[in-house]
Amino acid sequence: MRTPVCLVIPPSPFLLDERVFVSLGILKVAAVLERSGIDVEVLDLSGVKNYAEVVRSHFARTEARTIGITATTPQFPAAVEIAGLARESAPGARRVLGGPHGTLTLAALKREAKRGTYGRAFRVMRAIREAFNVVVAGDGEAAIFQAIHPLCGPVVDADDPAGELFMDHAAYDASPWPARHLVDLESYRYTIDGERATSVIGQLGCLAAGTKIRLYSGDEIPVESVRVGECVLSYDETTGRFCA
Repeated sequence: MRTPVCLVIPPSPFLLDERVFVSLGILKVAAVLERSGIDVEVLDLSGVKNYAEVVRSHFARTEARTIGITATTPQFPAAVEIAGLARESAPGARRVLGGPHGTLTLAALKREAKRGTYGRAFRVMRAIREAFNVVVAGDGEAAIFQAIHPLCGPVVDADDPAGELFMDHAAYDASPWPARHLVDLESYRYTIDGERATSVIGQLGCLAAGTKIRLYSGDEIPVESVRVGECVLSYDETTGRFCA
């Protein structure tokens, strides 16, 4: 059976234990594809030492029309290698790069272009273009549908707040939960006070120690003092109110 989209999580040499945090961004992209009726699979290579062998074997069995690879900067060399293996095993598939590395590269390239100087960002983008057919900058939930289209150009910019692909609060709230069922969640080991915590989503990153968190009781405590089972309030910027 032909799976139209295969999303790939590369290994990361930066992490001591890659099976701690689940890569939720690419699972959000998988979820919107599933909701639209598009067959999607996730090849999770986190912590896989012989990932090149796994990639060759996988693409020998599964032919995808689009291969989407997410990458932070430490993951980028592995992402390029995977794209090369995909070119050999599935030469007709579109190779799409998403994630922080491509997003930050495009942002830096825009600054270089504005100054009229082309340096490091220009060279990195050239390397991306050599390995991938398309690079997606910003959130991929809406951008993926352009990226998988056969007539899509080399860059899909979802990182422009004025663009139609930019994810505002309403769009993010309306998007589905990450498709965690597409990875082996039991192999991830993140816990809080002994409780499994792989369902936590931190959209804007980690809070610094000492950051005050308001509880349902009205008390404010440092974030590192929050315990499992405590009800934490969130602030709704639209209504200006706290809610549980």
